[in-house]
Amino acid sequence: MAQSKLICAALLVVFGIFGTQAQQPCQTVTGMANLNATQLTGLWYETVQAPAANVGCVQLNVALANNNTQLVVTKWTSSSATSNYMNQFTNATVNVTDVNANTGFNFTYTKSPAKPNNATYKILDTDYKTYVTFCSYTSANDLTTSVGGILTSTVRPNSTWVAQLVNNTAPYLVNFNVSTVANVTQNNCYASSASTTLPLLSSVFAAFYLLIRVFN
Repeated sequence: MAQSKLICAALLVVFGIFGTQAQQPCQTVTGMANLNATQLTGLWYETVQAPAANVGCVQLNVALANNNTQLVVTKWTSSSATSNYMNQFTNATVNVTDVNANTGFNFTYTKSPAKPNNATYKILDTDYKTYVTFCSYTSANDLTTSVGGILTSTVRPNSTWVAQLVNNTAPYLVNFNVSTVANVTQNNCYASSASTTLPLLSSVFAAFYLLIRVFN
């Protein structure tokens, strides 16, 4: 009798724990608490995404601006999932306080060729050094626009480690597990000197513009 009670109690604990982690789309999932977005600077590579990305060679450079109150994000991608040529880039500036909020931050960016885009992002988990787990959506009312992904600081990280990161997120982000995520091509990615120089200059000019606004 005592043993059966212990088993029942253990089952209640287990179900209680996992019951609080119901899978949700990005629109309703809660982001990482106590996030410090100023530590997200550097070069990041998108390793996996679900649903599968329609581009490859996704790389992001994150830099601080305006006295560490804003992040300038430059993103390079190829034009398709099968291409290794990074001929597209986007550029955006976001407030650190907005990124730190676990309710999501609006990300309006300009794409090359010029085309404004808008999405809401949430940082779900990070150790600030090796990985960032995130989700995004483009419509608050359309749950099919929910996307999940993982950024890593290395181009080709250990696949077992990445699978564990996916498993850590699977309990609370819908349609995000080892069966649904797709690898993002990062092999032999390259870009012309113009495609890498122009985004870098745009980031510098964006930061310079913010400084001018502060002192005027």
